[in-house]
Amino acid sequence: MDDPVKIAVLGGGFGAKVALPVFSELEEFEPVAVWSRRPERAQELAEEAGLALGTDDLEELLGVPELEAVHVATPVTMHAEMAIAAAERGLHVLCEKPLAENLEQARRIAGAIETAGVTGAVNYGRRMQQARERLLERVREVVGRPRMVSVSLVHTDHAAPESRPFTWVQDAAMGGGRLQGYGVHDLDLLLQAFGDVEAVAAAKEVGVTEREAQDGSPHPVTAEDAYAILLRFAGGGIALVSLVATAHHGRGDVVEVHGEGGTVRLDAEKRLWWARAGEDLDCEGPLEASSKDAFGRVARAFRAAIREGAPPDPSLEEGLRVQALLDAVHAADAEGRWIEPQRISGNA
Repeated sequence: MDDPVKIAVLGGGFGAKVALPVFSELEEFEPVAVWSRRPERAQELAEEAGLALGTDDLEELLGVPELEAVHVATPVTMHAEMAIAAAERGLHVLCEKPLAENLEQARRIAGAIETAGVTGAVNYGRRMQQARERLLERVREVVGRPRMVSVSLVHTDHAAPESRPFTWVQDAAMGGGRLQGYGVHDLDLLLQAFGDVEAVAAAKEVGVTEREAQDGSPHPVTAEDAYAILLRFAGGGIALVSLVATAHHGRGDVVEVHGEGGTVRLDAEKRLWWARAGEDLDCEGPLEASSKDAFGRVARAFRAAIREGAPPDPSLEEGLRVQALLDAVHAADAEGRWIEPQRISGNA
């Protein structure tokens, strides 16, 4: 493709595992540099991807000649610093989810991008996986006003202390936890399906309280590996969003939507069931749920927004709505009461 977007990836985790390989495969992009907190990791990633620069120096990366865009895939608490610095240099910004540590920081990111006149987007790509995309289509087709929604995730990847080394993902001070990993995608799904949330109650838990750091020393875990969130929609209906990452026997993800008009269910085998009231359930699947394919769709939409002026998808406004809901979840858990999320207007 003519005129690929020259992009740099900031982050050696998801950025290295998913984003950098996808950008390298897409003809719409030309990766030119990678940033990591550890210089040796940055250089390793650059060599593997055939890039001229791998660095732990943000200014060096942002100063790469002809650089046009960045993908911010750092720990959550670093998103605002990185995204704002990039926007102020006139670079387009694709930010990982959640947009920031809190709504105040997220609004600063959106404001910097708007002031700079560059393109901004946030990676809520899980809704672009085939399974969830079809789920949303069927919900809009048959459910109507929701009565009860359940999103239940049962995973085993954090079940034992030795199953995962301690990283920022287990550190609440760095914005870690399974809410930032999975929960925000489910909150995004509900907002896409049913609009504003009136109030939230929540509880978070740390099941495995200690893990080994890279140097072999024990380190306390402070970020949640389980949560339960109760939501009341502004237009009526309730939802329960839950995850346990420390189960000893996994089950996969199950989404059930029961409404005035009918039922939609995505089962653990990624089969989609649906029917209007009074009809028998139809089924299709199993459906695909590839993270790389979904990120590829996010990336292509980002490029279309940059080159063709298409609306960013997912947009910063959508990222702000999820951020407001996430802030309410944290507050509800901390205060032990129902919390009303802040409203996000069209101009944020």
